[in-house]
Amino acid sequence: MSKKIFAISTLFLVLVVGSIFIYNFAFKKPAASDKATTGNAQEGVTPAKTTAKTDSQKEDAKNNSTIFAVSDEPVFGAALSADGNSLYYFLKSNGQLNQADFDGKLGKVLSTEQFTNLKKIIWNKPKNKAIIRTEPAPGKSRFLYFDISGKSVFVLKENLDSVAWSSLGDKIIYKYYDPKTKKRTVSTADPDGKNWSSLTEFNYQGVEISPIPGSSDISFWPSPNAFISTSVNLISFGGGSKKELLKDRYGVDLLWSPDGKMSALSYTDQKGGHTTDLAIMNSSGGQLKTLAFPSFVSKCAWSGDSRFLFCALPGNIPDSAVLPNDWQESKISTSDTFWKVEVANGRKERLVDPEKIGGSYDVLSPFLSKDEKNLFFVNKADGKLYKLVLN
Repeated sequence: MSKKIFAISTLFLVLVVGSIFIYNFAFKKPAASDKATTGNAQEGVTPAKTTAKTDSQKEDAKNNSTIFAVSDEPVFGAALSADGNSLYYFLKSNGQLNQADFDGKLGKVLSTEQFTNLKKIIWNKPKNKAIIRTEPAPGKSRFLYFDISGKSVFVLKENLDSVAWSSLGDKIIYKYYDPKTKKRTVSTADPDGKNWSSLTEFNYQGVEISPIPGSSDISFWPSPNAFISTSVNLISFGGGSKKELLKDRYGVDLLWSPDGKMSALSYTDQKGGHTTDLAIMNSSGGQLKTLAFPSFVSKCAWSGDSRFLFCALPGNIPDSAVLPNDWQESKISTSDTFWKVEVANGRKERLVDPEKIGGSYDVLSPFLSKDEKNLFFVNKADGKLYKLVLN
């Protein structure tokens, strides 16, 4: 009897040990593997399944994106050609001027003239001449006149720090500082510096100048600064008395509509402020109304009929940021979304769903194709030219 009980006990023990063995090797091992995988994920190693899923999501996002790089490297002076059928841009690396189609395919090299330390390109309306601002040393600007058709280049006179073209593109308008008299003036001249004329004086250092389309008037105002109270003034191209359009706003910048009847302006809510807004005013400085759209005019472009603004709305701005200063000085960057704003009523419409943006873009100097089916802009983060395809 005892032998029978012993045999049964031995058989039972064998079954238990066998069960434990099978559990440990058939079930427990995968569980240990899962535990190790989780530990690696915590240490920065992504599990294989998660990696595959993420790559697939990235590929889907790329395929669904409506934004594409047009240039392979940073550019300056990106603009629509005069006929509206192609793009012009200078390469930051060597100053080469390219003409490309809307997909970025190089059509022609317009100039191999070497320009270094590029900072800004100011085109005339026919796009056959440009003023090129370079910075040969920190804080020192040099302006070059470039006749593209004649391939001629010469240096503009010293003591300039702001230049614009007249509406017709045959004269330049500039700020001149006279080191002897300490006076600052808005002046006009032929591009070669001849036939110059002083229009009016002002008493601040940095200035923005913009002729009003379809008019003989020139607008000028202090360079956008959250700590400077702005006075926007007009002066006729022929001289005379200046007229004040706007005052007592901080961080102001302007963008005139193609018909010259309105200006979009961005400003800061207070001295040294953090909150910006976009507004509209007429050419006399009246009918100022907010669009309740916290952006900068340097992130906006007018439609050809002057009815809409196509704008980037900046995101990811730190609460401590002083605007527009910190953004202009590249102390912060933004991650933008894209909108169309009807200026008559402030109605806003998304141009692209956030999930189809496919990246982070800090939009600068946008412009539209002639048919308004494409919005081009420079990404301040990498300096490249991009295209947003509009529906």
